[in-house]
Amino acid sequence: MPFLNDAAGHRAAVDSSTAADSRRPAIIVPVQATVPEEILGQCRAIADTGVVDVIEWRIDPVIDCVADESSHGAVPIAPQKLAEAVLGLAPHVTAAGLPVLITLRTGFEGGNAEVSEEVYTEILTTLITGIAGTSGRSVRSGPREPSAGVTWALDVEIDRRGAAELIDMAHGEDLPVVASHHNFAGTDSAEALANTFTRMGAAGADVAKIAMMPASRADVAELLGATARAAETLEVPVLGISMGQLGRTSRVMGADFGSCATFAQLGEASAPGQIAVADLARVIAELYG
Repeated sequence: MPFLNDAAGHRAAVDSSTAADSRRPAIIVPVQATVPEEILGQCRAIADTGVVDVIEWRIDPVIDCVADESSHGAVPIAPQKLAEAVLGLAPHVTAAGLPVLITLRTGFEGGNAEVSEEVYTEILTTLITGIAGTSGRSVRSGPREPSAGVTWALDVEIDRRGAAELIDMAHGEDLPVVASHHNFAGTDSAEALANTFTRMGAAGADVAKIAMMPASRADVAELLGATARAAETLEVPVLGISMGQLGRTSRVMGADFGSCATFAQLGEASAPGQIAVADLARVIAELYG
């Protein structure tokens, strides 16, 4: 499993020869701070838990903050400049030594960045060319060099125009991609969920992720069933999340339905229903070893 297995190299659980249960999901925790010192502190606190595999660096708050600070100017800030501001903060994230999933979650999918299709594409294009990829290579710009050996991955919203081209571009830089699709208003039909997972696999995603907002227990079951079927049919790892209180089962026992990872929180949650990392890690350790 690209970047997720590498993520937990410090933990025996990722080694199937020593793991109590090979289905054990990776634990991902988001960071949404915008101030360098806060980013560094949060990333180090996440690493210090000893149970987190991947930091999800949510850059949409950074994009939103930089855009707001520049809004007094007569000319809107260029997408490339927004991306460069993100890259300049990268050393504060990688200093913790954990793999990083870099995510620009747009307002289109419940995030903080209200950007057009074109701006989204331009920002991710600049990020891709600014990140050298995996296996010890690092970000090419910034005030100082990031930690050597940190693995990077990129989130690409699959419903964005040009998503497949962005995935191809990322792979050209040896950058693994998590294709994502979110619905904060409800749960897609079983057919739509299956089609989305299939599109992600066809686009070349390294991990296929879907997150839905349930209105009933039946919605949670729908999402878990679609995830289980996708895990059996796709050639890439899948991740299915049902958000909110109703969806807690998908975060705790999603691996039983094929999910390769789960998201937890340390401080501020990035999505409804995220569980405190210490609590979630304790339950996962009991369930999967």
